[in-house]
Amino acid sequence: MKKYSLLLLLITIFSTTSCKKFVDGYKEDPNGFKNTVTEQELLATMLENQFFHKGDGMRLAMMWMNQATGVDRQYKVMDDWNNAKSKNFNNPWTEVYKVMTHAMITEKMADEDGNQITRGLTKMFRAWAGGEAASLWGNVPFSQVNNPNYEEPIYENQADVFAQVQTLLDEAIADLNSGVGKIDADKDIYFNGKFSNWVKIAHGIKARMYLHAKDYQNALNEALLGPSSTNDDLFAIFESFEESPWGKYNPTKQFVIQRSGDFDASDTYAVGLLDDRVNTKTYEGYRKQYNYSGNSLNTDFGINSNNHEYMEGKFFGNMPLITYGEMLLIATEATLRDPSKSIDDALVYYNQYRDLLHEGNYMGNYNNYGPYSYDHYTSNDFDNGGMENLDNIDPRKAFLREVFEERYVFFIGDYESFIDYARSHNDPIVPQYMELSDYDDEPLRFVYPEVEEDSNSNFPGMVDITTPLPLYN
Repeated sequence: MKKYSLLLLLITIFSTTSCKKFVDGYKEDPNGFKNTVTEQELLATMLENQFFHKGDGMRLAMMWMNQATGVDRQYKVMDDWNNAKSKNFNNPWTEVYKVMTHAMITEKMADEDGNQITRGLTKMFRAWAGGEAASLWGNVPFSQVNNPNYEEPIYENQADVFAQVQTLLDEAIADLNSGVGKIDADKDIYFNGKFSNWVKIAHGIKARMYLHAKDYQNALNEALLGPSSTNDDLFAIFESFEESPWGKYNPTKQFVIQRSGDFDASDTYAVGLLDDRVNTKTYEGYRKQYNYSGNSLNTDFGINSNNHEYMEGKFFGNMPLITYGEMLLIATEATLRDPSKSIDDALVYYNQYRDLLHEGNYMGNYNNYGPYSYDHYTSNDFDNGGMENLDNIDPRKAFLREVFEERYVFFIGDYESFIDYARSHNDPIVPQYMELSDYDDEPLRFVYPEVEEDSNSNFPGMVDITTPLPLYN
């Protein structure tokens, strides 16, 4: 586990082109250097977090979930997950631990300043990074990371990391609600310093991590405390129309431009599934256009010919991180997992979610092309012979299959699709809900990175990508 000094991190912040726009024009006070450093570290935490979530690790997951295709050079080889090498995971591993490092430095500074609200936000980011690491790699370093007493941190059990993440998130929420201190509005690129928004995001992260840990009741409880409208949504922010675009583009758009022909959407299961999901209550054409443009990912920006509104492809600009839509999907699944609750109970949340789609949310402005439909489902639709159960399986399983399919297309361009597949691959209640390529076995985890194997004597040894994570074995 590599350690990152404060000096190195500050150099990184002020020299990385992807962060340059956000630090330009900042008024530095020579008498307030500590505050400047604290705010810049908070900004660096936010930026590193979004690049972890939407960078090359995400693209690998998309290929293996058959949402994208590697067609040339290195990506053609890696399209088959069996060819994945430890070095392919260096970047996402390094990124997730940089998030922790930036967050811990900011947390220490905020603590020294007596700024509990900012301290809470940094705890939230640290917990989020640790939870995502455990969700992708399983047993990972967490409690000893960046602790001077532990030069080489141990690998902790996946379930133990999830438990520590929940405790840290509880601390974060308490700090955010303390009323002591503030979040600098100029450096909060998402919510302009509104701590109440961050409280909802922290609850949303708790809901996600409880779902990953298969604690469905707590996942439901936290989802209901998370984002409660689209105004609460957290989107990664990528600027694409600047004088010097490199490093400010959506990372996938930048990759597609720089590595033209390596990565597209040809022969993907996701494109076909969006076609197959159309029924008398559902039209997926605009969501398909939002995600894909022919055989390519949609990295375009255009004008709707009907009303001249701007439309952004999903991989052009901003991308979702934690949203109200996700909370409703978590609530739906968690309710379905409770045998004491009915399908109608779960439909309350799922139809609220479909209302969001019906209003055109989570698909750019592509819905403004014309008529679209995400009408309400009823329990009859999941009964034997119903439109969502033509193969006559158990109605609850049919509904759960629909939820997993919906999550699969909702989370195109997100780690959640990969984690869903890993956590459900041997779950008897989940029927087959997606198809992968013709390659052998299944991709069920990220592989430990080469950089960790070379630097940490506590490294537990390589584990193959087809080996289930501890909680999903």
